Amino acid sequence: MKLTSKAQKLLNTLTGGDQADPNSSPAGIRLAGKVAAGAPIEAIEQKDNLSLASHFGTNGDTFALEVTGDSMIGDDICDGDYVICRRTPTARNGQLVIAITDNENATLKRFYKEKTAVRLQPSNDAYDPIYSKNCRVEAVVVGLVRKL
Repeated sequence: MKLTSKAQKLLNTLTGGDQADPNSSPAGIRLAGKVAAGAPIEAIEQKDNLSLASHFGTNGDTFALEVTGDSMIGDDICDGDYVICRRTPTARNGQLVIAITDNENATLKRFYKEKTAVRLQPSNDAYDPIYSKNCRVEAVVVGLVRKL
């Protein structure tokens, strides 16, 4: 599995990895404060930064993938979103994973280990689960980035 160039650019932008001079400006996007999604709260401006690195780390086990398709819309993961992943060979039942089936096909699904096979469960009723005896977990999903 390899990051798309678009995903790599997004990751570099949000982590500050593409800046020519890291001392010229802080990495990430300015975090100006909080806003209520319920009752309004007092507007207090902060002077912090938000970056993917601050939330997910910068080690080589963290990467992003661009989502294509609509099989995970029930989990509010849409076509064009980016999932932030942590490389690991194992997953617990119910976790969102990047799985490789038949040593060549990658998919984003919920992981369930069953008696005779692994079930990769979509969250869209238009799709059937994938049952595989030849499946490996490549990563678990730890975050989501969406551009509105």
